[in-house]
Amino acid sequence: MKKKFLAAMMCAMLAMGTLAGCGQSTSSGESASAEGGTQEQSSDMVTLNLYIPTLATYSEDAITEVENAINEYTADTYGWQIHLNYNEIGTHEQKINLAMTTDQLDVTCYFTGNGQLASYVHNGQLLDITDYYNNASDELKNTFTDAEITASSMDGRLYGLVRKYQYGGLEVVVMNKEIVEAMDIDPASIDSMDKLGEVLYQVHEAYPDIYALVPQSSADMSWAKTWIEGIGLTNFAYTNDVDSTEVGSLFEMESFREFCSYTNRWYQDGLLMSDAVSNTQEGTDMVTAGAAFACLHNADIDPLENIYPNTVTSAVLIESKAIPTDIGNLQYGISVNSAHPDESFELLSALYTDVQLQTLLAYGIEGEHYIINEDGKADYPEGMTAENEPYGGFVATAVYPNYLLLPVKESATVEDYKATIDEWNASVKVSPATGFYFDTAEYTDFVTAYKNLEDKYKNALLTGSIALDDVLPQIQSELTAIGFYEVIEEVQTSLDEYLAQ
Repeated sequence: MKKKFLAAMMCAMLAMGTLAGCGQSTSSGESASAEGGTQEQSSDMVTLNLYIPTLATYSEDAITEVENAINEYTADTYGWQIHLNYNEIGTHEQKINLAMTTDQLDVTCYFTGNGQLASYVHNGQLLDITDYYNNASDELKNTFTDAEITASSMDGRLYGLVRKYQYGGLEVVVMNKEIVEAMDIDPASIDSMDKLGEVLYQVHEAYPDIYALVPQSSADMSWAKTWIEGIGLTNFAYTNDVDSTEVGSLFEMESFREFCSYTNRWYQDGLLMSDAVSNTQEGTDMVTAGAAFACLHNADIDPLENIYPNTVTSAVLIESKAIPTDIGNLQYGISVNSAHPDESFELLSALYTDVQLQTLLAYGIEGEHYIINEDGKADYPEGMTAENEPYGGFVATAVYPNYLLLPVKESATVEDYKATIDEWNASVKVSPATGFYFDTAEYTDFVTAYKNLEDKYKNALLTGSIALDDVLPQIQSELTAIGFYEVIEEVQTSLDEYLAQ
């Protein structure tokens, strides 16, 4: 799941310059080591090491300059300082795992999409912040939904705070605007797979030389699906829909069967990309260029037409929902080996509630790394772009704790992101399995065997190149051989016990 999360995060950030900024380059370097510090740090004041992953370019000079500005503020306001540790996102997990064995890490960002929260807790790496949070300000507590707190907890104890962000997604169809207009198609009328099929057949007849439908990304037909995966942070337990608590095999979910029946029929009739299972392109790129008519796509608060030129979107095919790994897939917590846990929780709290601190951290220094224009919107200074602005936070805001505190960008598609996100999150259906963890540490061989099995069949079925009925008996035989049904029964028992609490 981590790979999917990172891919989704990169895709979203590249698209959502309107929301959190986007950056295609990785960090050009990391800040000075935790043992170092800047010239303006005071030796007689507590210095807290903050670790953040990067998705953009940060120059060493810009990091130092922003760090000094932050410390001038925090020294006066809180009585402590911060040392910024930026890590390229691909090496961030390795770096924080090493740093957490020392007292040189205090507060850190970490990913949870592949069970890392459970691993950090089981390994004794994260500080239990339950009591700190219970005694925290109402301002901090009111920042989070119940689902977000659950997503940061294990066995009723809180170990971190989630990055504030919209969670979950709905499914729509992204279509080529020129073809839609030429064929007088009503996008709002496409609100089901049946309606989509009717349009695809019409387009295929009128434009036989292009693909009528392609995957959303690579061989993945869509990131928004009816069935729910990631139950208990496993990669093998699924439920049929967001309300269900009955776990089982993906291949035996009725919603999976229904989806595959559509794609298989469309594949057989030549509507779907014939080599979809080996596709390496983004569906929206093909739709925008006119090489394809449509792709299924997950969506949230930002209009996709604003992100992808020459496209229009359909009505909603699947209502907004959140799987367990959607909520809190990026969190901030405190290392259990921090030498300054009290001050670290003050920093953690401030990252979510202090507008000045969050703005300095994410956008940098006003007038140098960003400006507030005459409309009151944040923008680049004259002559600066994402390619030459030295402090990458403005272009890659999504990794920071609470972008809802930040001045809205000139490129934004809404006027008030906090109100929009609050309304969005309130509308999202949340799986009752959120917060449930099934420890797979003793099931390493099984997990590997199941992953191999899923890799063998999943995308071929979803892209329609093989029919589920033709291979299901063989899949069930292979599930039996690896002990799937015994393991899933244990997951079900654990989930039932969790829900009974």
